[in-house]
Amino acid sequence: MTTDNPTALRFFSTGAERLFRVADVTGDDTHGYTEMVTGPWLADKFGRACRGTLGVVMDDVMGHPVNGMTPEGFWAVSTEIHLDFVADPPVDGSVLRAESWVLGRGAQTGLAGGRVVDAQGRLIACGSTRLQTVPLTDPPGAPVVSPDDLDSRVRARSIVELLGAEHACGASGIEFGPSPMLANPMGNIHGGVLLCASEIAGSAALAIDADFRTTSIHISYLRPCPSDEPVTFAPKVVHRGRSLGIVEVSSRNAAGKTCTAATITCSAVH
Repeated sequence: MTTDNPTALRFFSTGAERLFRVADVTGDDTHGYTEMVTGPWLADKFGRACRGTLGVVMDDVMGHPVNGMTPEGFWAVSTEIHLDFVADPPVDGSVLRAESWVLGRGAQTGLAGGRVVDAQGRLIACGSTRLQTVPLTDPPGAPVVSPDDLDSRVRARSIVELLGAEHACGASGIEFGPSPMLANPMGNIHGGVLLCASEIAGSAALAIDADFRTTSIHISYLRPCPSDEPVTFAPKVVHRGRSLGIVEVSSRNAAGKTCTAATITCSAVH
């Protein structure tokens, strides 16, 4: 974002980064770099690696160089994120590396790309994010969360347990209650968490015996999703074929208003 008086913003690490094992993002106003430690918490209840768990690290690394050029008193928020997946993230405790680069800036908008590679440099996922500058009503910071609650979540053995979600396959989707530990520095649920939960709900809505794996996800952020309210993720199957499935997932706040709209595309593994 081009401004006459840019002010670099430091990276604000919250409970979401700790839960998803994402390190502080470093870099400058053109590139961002960070790492993410893998583990069994990346898996779904069937023991398969959940690809949507890369949402937090990708949201962080792609948004940071754009956010670093916002003027004082403003913040850059994601309006869209698109991710393409090449492989499952490992669950063996190895470290993933993420990097990003600014693709373009406008007066109040920004576009950035990014990728995640494994310890051997093999591509796991790539994507892009579109951001928009909004005025700050309160200074950003890490929401206050209970250390005991956070430590308990860190010991989770699956992504559903880590999210603290009430999870059901099929049309029921996902629901979780007030979760300040999943918040971003503005006190709303982290955009990467919303992407992750949308991917879980979408992939679970397809027949499990078809062994579908998510190949892409596009999510639009329509309004902030407060972390002090419950949120639900409702899937709608648009297409289910032998080799391809498409699911639309909407997240809604306590008032029933739509916060995000996501399209998850899955392919059958043969």
